[in-house]
Amino acid sequence: MPVTYRFGGRELRLFPAVTTFGTPMDITPDEMAIESCCPADAESAARSA
Repeated sequence: MPVTYRFGGRELRLFPAVTTFGTPMDITPDEMAIESCCPADAESAARSA
């Protein structure tokens, strides 16, 4: 689900990416997830750089 932030007349459109690590054989961490947001379009990519 894309996220849009609006501030100062500008829009920053992002989409989330979730990566999950873990297998039943892992002792710790049981399950680890990293969520990051990536630019959804060229304009947002230029502003987030």
